[in-house]
Amino acid sequence: MRQAVDSVFKGLFLILLGLVFLANMYGFLPWDFWSNVVDLWPLLLIFAGVALLLNKRIPFSSILIVFLLALVGYSFVQSSPSLTSKLPQGKVSGGQFIEISAPLEENVKKAELILNLGGVTMDVQGIEGESQSDQVVNGSYTWRGRMGSGQPEFSHKTSGDTTRVQFNSEKRTGSGESKIQLNLSDQVLYNRVNLNSGAVSGTMDFSRLRIEDLEINSGASDIQLRFGDTGVTTKVELSTGATELDLVVPENIGLKINISGIASETNFAGDGLILSSEDWVTPNYNDAKTKIEMDISMVAGKVNLERLTVPGDSTEDTQSRQTKTW
Repeated sequence: MRQAVDSVFKGLFLILLGLVFLANMYGFLPWDFWSNVVDLWPLLLIFAGVALLLNKRIPFSSILIVFLLALVGYSFVQSSPSLTSKLPQGKVSGGQFIEISAPLEENVKKAELILNLGGVTMDVQGIEGESQSDQVVNGSYTWRGRMGSGQPEFSHKTSGDTTRVQFNSEKRTGSGESKIQLNLSDQVLYNRVNLNSGAVSGTMDFSRLRIEDLEINSGASDIQLRFGDTGVTTKVELSTGATELDLVVPENIGLKINISGIASETNFAGDGLILSSEDWVTPNYNDAKTKIEMDISMVAGKVNLERLTVPGDSTEDTQSRQTKTW
């Protein structure tokens, strides 16, 4: 009898789990719904304790069902009012667009940017805060062709001195092309920038932005990353498939790069970087005011590194500062 009851609850749990995934795919629940596990995991301990008090007469699958229902309820209670359905949107030739905008509140000093995208062309740049002092981010998302599973999702939420901005279009675009264009304020410290995408191309210009952690997970990529002398240490984790990566970094920035991959082109032959253990390091790394630590993992591809001349640099041979190929 107990085994039959347990089988029923296991079946109910799988059905409920499937319904939740369908709700994610069709836009009834946001994909960041699963992040609520971090907030509610102590409930599992409570439910498990109740089961022990009842002499284990409650199947564990029933505990999971109650926990999943609690996640759903919590998600609706905590859902942000800033959804794309309330954002300005319209049509372009052969497609649609959504405007993205999040205010820069007076007490905000830090920001997090989370992008969950399908295949996309990117145009990201920093903007001088004085020119758009009331915005932490603004831009647009454009797609051509049909939308596969409802509208993309955009939310922003401020807690203390930090604004968390998130945009989700993963598994929502059908056939066609999509492009995201973002302008990011230079008045905040970005303690986290996270991009999860399919095939991605374009430029991400962070030269004006102070970023502590940058994580990019993508499929086949053809992207340019630009960095500037911002006075902070930036840790970069890049995990991609077949990739053509252009890095543009000023010469006065301390740079440490580790590259791994099954078939990556890593035949570094340029001057200015020294192989130390498994890392390529610039001689000025320890003394540099701005540092970038990069961990690059790719299935196949190459990395082109361009070291920009700093204005006023007395180095004579400017011709030697050309693109270096890994």
